[in-house]
Amino acid sequence: MTTFAELAERERQTAPELVGQDIAILDIERIKGRFTGEFFDLNDYKSRRIHPDDVIEWPRTICLAYRWYGEEQIHFLAEWQPGGWEQMHREVWNVYDRAQIVVGHNVVNFDSKKLLGGWAQLGLGEPSPWKSADTLTYARRLGYESNTLGALCDRFGIPSKKGHYDAAVARAAADGDAEAQAIIADYNCGDVEASTWLYDRLRGHMPGHPHVMVPGEDGDTLRCNQCRSTNLERTGIRLANRIAYTLYRCRDCSANVSGSWHSRVARTLGVAGR
Repeated sequence: MTTFAELAERERQTAPELVGQDIAILDIERIKGRFTGEFFDLNDYKSRRIHPDDVIEWPRTICLAYRWYGEEQIHFLAEWQPGGWEQMHREVWNVYDRAQIVVGHNVVNFDSKKLLGGWAQLGLGEPSPWKSADTLTYARRLGYESNTLGALCDRFGIPSKKGHYDAAVARAAADGDAEAQAIIADYNCGDVEASTWLYDRLRGHMPGHPHVMVPGEDGDTLRCNQCRSTNLERTGIRLANRIAYTLYRCRDCSANVSGSWHSRVARTLGVAGR
């Protein structure tokens, strides 16, 4: 059995066909809001709901990190950099506007939603449509007891997850503490590194991964939806209610890929009663 230590010694298994295809891997960091206490959500206090009129300061995104898939460089943006909170949001708007796919851990229900709110505050329209590859969604299919980024890094032997979120450090960074800013920048970039490794480790287990199509290049070429490989082996058929589809397995990442319509297997369909 492969040990975690042996896994950690391996190089990340980058999918070469995905490099240069405008896939952004992203993570944001936020600070708690304030009223007479601190909160992330209006329901944080079990005894009572925080009334919006009592809010002194709303939670907000203070920094974020991202990289383009296949590149080593991780870019870091923060509200304490020139241009502040507004410039940070404008720059990440450009990332989304370019990206075909945005990858992250809980990126659909957290990172992207929070950024959408920031863009709306600034009066910015939405970026060009993008697809999401959420590693949390894919990990939940696998039956693990915990699907936090840290727990998954431990399970897969990924050495890059750095520490845990510290609300006090985040607040100090937002208040101008240079040491705290360096700490949260390192943590934020570490999450992007860890998310990149996890994205590669989960390949083959992401059936809903969006296709990356290259106009004028792909044509009728059959490709794996998870790694864009053309190294597919026909393995049989996949049955739907009335239609059979050709089934392939990717020889590079082991994903199952459903091809085009193959044949009709039934001419009737059951109907539920009212």
